Amino acid sequence: MVHKKNKKSSFIHRMNKLSHKTDSYMQGFKEHLTMGPKISETIKGKLSFGAKVLQAGGIDKVFREYFAVEKDEKLRKAFQCYLSTTAGPIAGMLFISTKKIAFHSDRPLSFTSPKGGSTRVPYKVLIPTE
Repeated sequence: MVHKKNKKSSFIHRMNKLSHKTDSYMQGFKEHLTMGPKISETIKGKLSFGAKVLQAGGIDKVFREYFAVEKDEKLRKAFQCYLSTTAGPIAGMLFISTKKIAFHSDRPLSFTSPKGGSTRVPYKVLIPTE
């Protein structure tokens, strides 16, 4: 009788644990989608970035195009993410290499000069790890 009760409580414990993991995953997924302006804009951005990666010949080549890379430096991981700024979240790629952690925005940001001219530049962040 005790053996059956332990099996039952063990099963319930595992189901509760799985339920919490699923809730946590879905909350993260929801937050990821709601950070973008619209779900359609988020999907368009991801598809256009995927096309850019294919045209360049891989994520490593995109990294080398965006940032000055040393010969012995190797790209470890790349992630699509949002960088939180005071102006709001900026969609882009986070690159982790053997020498640096870097972020490059998917779209350039517009800036207006005091004289009235405007320019568009990508938002870049570079942190050397050494």
